[in-house]
Amino acid sequence: MPFQAPEDGVLLPPYRILDLTGPEGVFCGKLLADYGAEVIKVETPAGDPTRQRPPFIGDEPGTERSSYFLFYNTNKRSVTVDLESPDGQNLFKKLAASSDVIIESFSVGYMKSLGLDFDSLKTDNPGLIMASITPFGQTGPWKDYKSSDLISLAASGFMQITGDPDGPPLRQGNEQSHFPGSQHGATAIMGALVYRDMQDGQGQYIDVSMQEALITYYTDAHPALAWMQRGENVTRVGTNSTLVIPLGAYPSKDGWISAGIITPREWENLSNWMYEVTGNEEILNDDYKGGNQDRAPYNDIITALVIDFTTRFTSEELFHQGQERNLVFIPVNTVADLLGDPQLEASNFWFDLDHSEAGTLKYPLGVFDSEEVSPVTKPAPHLGQDNDAIYGDLGLGESELAVLRIQGAI
Repeated sequence: MPFQAPEDGVLLPPYRILDLTGPEGVFCGKLLADYGAEVIKVETPAGDPTRQRPPFIGDEPGTERSSYFLFYNTNKRSVTVDLESPDGQNLFKKLAASSDVIIESFSVGYMKSLGLDFDSLKTDNPGLIMASITPFGQTGPWKDYKSSDLISLAASGFMQITGDPDGPPLRQGNEQSHFPGSQHGATAIMGALVYRDMQDGQGQYIDVSMQEALITYYTDAHPALAWMQRGENVTRVGTNSTLVIPLGAYPSKDGWISAGIITPREWENLSNWMYEVTGNEEILNDDYKGGNQDRAPYNDIITALVIDFTTRFTSEELFHQGQERNLVFIPVNTVADLLGDPQLEASNFWFDLDHSEAGTLKYPLGVFDSEEVSPVTKPAPHLGQDNDAIYGDLGLGESELAVLRIQGAI
């Protein structure tokens, strides 16, 4: 499609993006939709499987009531098509010919088996950009392996650095492996669009490996450097750190507080405060007054002293009194805390969005907000709600659409 300037208030031009992704890539389409692209969720006639994914609004299952689907598909449109039927494939080719981008997360080779791979589709649309988000990418001995969030986290090495020192490697909460690939995919798509529009008008194929994307998310632990220099794996340290001492989450009277002490001045402020409260002279030990690595041999002792101190206060007391002493103390928020957080309220992070069946729900804003550019805020689409409009734009009349419905192609 020819370049069009963005509408007022959005970041991206109205690029048409076909979103065929499952959970592994759905966040990629959401990012682009929130930025202003026309993202069309391409679903089977029965609906995307995540429409049946709990939890459901009001604990009542329904095609339009999955809170997962409602969140990850805001600002998208929806069409239905059976990609495995000849009529559905022909219809999708017409749709691809009028689009800028296709995002998919099917098994390697699936789109090619349908004749809907990049090489086939770019014949009618040389400017097409296609991004595939898969567990291990399109090449290599693992490209055909099945995967899951657990497998992705394990294969990337992320689990090696997650957990307590004496415990097993742990998977992170929720499906964290789905975000790096989606974010890298969205960034690469925007780069490919700029290149296409600024250069020769040619599209590109983007191969995103979730394993590789995840690896880029834990380089702050320097695992490769530690291995090359010392021949050792970076150890699991729980919520603490082997480089900054003390650093981590510590219990309080009513929850948890996160704290990190980096500079000698911060250590002096904390140790004096702890002595004032506990009267324990051990915290003033000269052995602890150097840098973080000087305290490393005494990590267990210092952790015990910090816990004895933090459990004497509420998280809110530690937060405010710590800030007064120029210490990095912050409560570990629960969901309830976040919903009532004055900082998030002041920055307009939460907003209400009406959905005709699910009702009014509170959503996080998600992407940056400024006076000039704000995320689009439209509810997730009903199943196939845009069939008539989008297929009509392709030249299909009511009688043709009726036949496709009877045949099960849409």
